[in-house]
Amino acid sequence: MLRFGIYGYECTKQITYANVKIIPLYTTFKEANTLSKDNNAYNLTAFLEISKNNNTEMTLTETREVIHKLEAVLSFIDHRDVIISNQLRHNETYNNLEDDYPRKIETHVRKNGGGCVIINDTFCPKSRELFIEKTMTLLLSEDTPVTEAFRKAFFKTIEVFRAKESFVDISYYLLFSALESLCRAIENDYTSKCVATPIKNVLINYGFDIKQDNPQNPQKSVMTYVHLRNALFHNGSLTATTKAGIVFKMKDYYAPLHRLLPLVLIKYTGFDDGKINWNSWLDRIPFISK
Repeated sequence: MLRFGIYGYECTKQITYANVKIIPLYTTFKEANTLSKDNNAYNLTAFLEISKNNNTEMTLTETREVIHKLEAVLSFIDHRDVIISNQLRHNETYNNLEDDYPRKIETHVRKNGGGCVIINDTFCPKSRELFIEKTMTLLLSEDTPVTEAFRKAFFKTIEVFRAKESFVDISYYLLFSALESLCRAIENDYTSKCVATPIKNVLINYGFDIKQDNPQNPQKSVMTYVHLRNALFHNGSLTATTKAGIVFKMKDYYAPLHRLLPLVLIKYTGFDDGKINWNSWLDRIPFISK
C-alpha cells in the first residue's frame, strides 16, 4: 500500500472507493475548513492510501495517473488548488509522523475559485464520496469522443483558478472552449456553424434556464457568450457589439459562465445529491438549504 499527504482539501469524513482511501487528519469542520482555506499555504489536511488493484501492485505510471486526476477532482470540489505529495515511509503513522514530514507546502498564493461546488461532508457525509467515485471513473475510463471532451473541459475549468496569474480573457476563452467542445461531443455535432446550437441543446436538455437567443434577458442567452467569445478571438476585445448595436461587456458575463460550467460538468457525471442549486449560475446560491 502506498500513502501520501493531501494538502489543502477540506474533509472530515473518510472516503473509500475502488482501491483508494482518503483519511482526514481533522474531524471537526472548523479545523478542516480553516486550514483548507488558507490562501498562503497548502496545509496537510488528509492522507491518501492506494492499495493493490485486483491484488496487483499498481505501476508507477498508474499511480501517478490516479494522483494527478484525484488532485484535479479534489481541486474541482473545493474550487481551490489541492496537492497530493510526500509519500509516507513504512514506519510512519498518521498520528506519529517523522519530524521532517512536511505539514504544509508554501509555493504561491492560492486563489479562491468561487467556493466549493459539492457540499461539505460535515453537512452531507456521502455527497463528496459519491461525486469522487463517479468523476474518477469517468476520468480514468477508456477514451471516447465524449469522455475525452469531458476530461479536457474538466481540466480547463480548474486551470482557471489554478493559474498563478488571473487574466479574464484567457479564463473566459478556456471556459467557453470547454463548454463548446463538451456540448459538441455530447450532441455529436461538429458541423454546426453556429456554436450556440449544440450548447443550447445540451443546456436545455440538462434543465438550465437558457435560450439560444434571448434579447430580453442576455444573461440567459447563449448568443451573448458567443458574441463575447467571437470578439475576444477575432479582435482581442473584451467588449462585443452586435449588428443591432447591442453592447456586451465581458466583465458582466464572465461570472455567470464561470458558475455555469462546473454545473454542466456535474450534470454530465450523473451526480445529484439533491443539495445542488442548479440555478446558482444565476442567483449565486450554491446549495439548497432544506
